[in-house]
Amino acid sequence: MFHMLSCFKLNDPAALATLQADLKIYAAHLKERDLLLSLGPVGERQPDTILDTDETRDHTHFMIMTFKDRAQSDRAVKYIFSGEDPADTLHRAVYKNIVDPVFTCWQDC
Repeated sequence: MFHMLSCFKLNDPAALATLQADLKIYAAHLKERDLLLSLGPVGERQPDTILDTDETRDHTHFMIMTFKDRAQSDRAVKYIFSGEDPADTLHRAVYKNIVDPVFTCWQDC
């Protein structure tokens, strides 16, 4: 499987519920088009534990999108950035809730 970790800050602390609702709709649409396997829950960073050693970033929230493979991920990216609706509108709805996003991708060994 192929995964994407999204690290971000909320645009507004009150935006979490809106983000979660928008993500649910967005993920369902991508799944319907066979462009996403799963979307994990939004997590809140816990920087006060010794296990959190990232001193470079100050992101507060995270989520993981999982794809069947790299090819599915590539198809999803192509669709999302095609400007085609509803992908464009749904992607923008998610993005309006976050700032300073950083993405890390990996494939299972």
